[in-house]
Amino acid sequence: MGCTGSCGAGDYAGTVRPAPEADGGGAAVRRYARLWLRFAATEVARLTEYRLNFATTVVEGVAQTALAVLTFVVLFQFTDELAGWSRMEALMLAGCYRMVDGVVAAAIAPNMYSISGYIRRGEMDFMLLRPVSSQFLVSFRRLNLPEAVNIPIGLGLLLYAGSAAGVQPTVGGILTAGLYVLLGLVMLYSVWFMTVTCSFWLVQVDNLDALFAPLFDAGRYPVSFFSGWMRALLTFVIPVAFATTFPVEAMLGERDASALLFGVPLAAAGLLLSHLLWNYAVRHYSSASS
Repeated sequence: MGCTGSCGAGDYAGTVRPAPEADGGGAAVRRYARLWLRFAATEVARLTEYRLNFATTVVEGVAQTALAVLTFVVLFQFTDELAGWSRMEALMLAGCYRMVDGVVAAAIAPNMYSISGYIRRGEMDFMLLRPVSSQFLVSFRRLNLPEAVNIPIGLGLLLYAGSAAGVQPTVGGILTAGLYVLLGLVMLYSVWFMTVTCSFWLVQVDNLDALFAPLFDAGRYPVSFFSGWMRALLTFVIPVAFATTFPVEAMLGERDASALLFGVPLAAAGLLLSHLLWNYAVRHYSSASS
């Protein structure tokens, strides 16, 4: 069962890994859900050993939110409306961004930052030996639970600003907003995952990560603040508009579900492309022991 000499990922998959589809759809979902819960339980146990780290993250999250509020206070100091957004509506978006950032920082970013290291240190060899999807394993193995504190912090800001703006949320608006956030997260994951998959051919992708981060940070501002190619970039290429601007517009009653008509196929295409690129990469991957 071991490999000596040059051994590609295809050899690993063919010798020791059963096809995940063999479990059947429902059984496979349950198996992967249990696996993710194991990952989460491990991180909770680790978190209890480093409680000071959690407290530090809480302070940092509050400070970042306060800075975001201060930014919009300055922006709206001499005007009641900017690009069609009032101060409180913009603060709603800042709260939504903080929630999305909490999900990304807790569940997506730790894994994206780790993939190139797995390849360089040879740990990817062992990932490919596991009897589960290697893409699932490298995408969800790690969690940074303290960062999840940004989710309730962002929710608090969103609720406060919405109340101050006199927003009367509807069930339909909330559901539509939730779908936009979900699609935005799927798209962001797909783009970032395809970026780090390039680690199979590049020594490092730190510069690509450095490009992704500021574009994601732009999601704290309404996409209407930008124009031309930048707005298109933030909507279709690094689609932070789906994760932040569109959900808030849905809650404000200014955006219906029509954008879902191209958002759903866009997210599905992103997932498919990320899966195809990953499979291509591991098929042409040579073991670090070769």
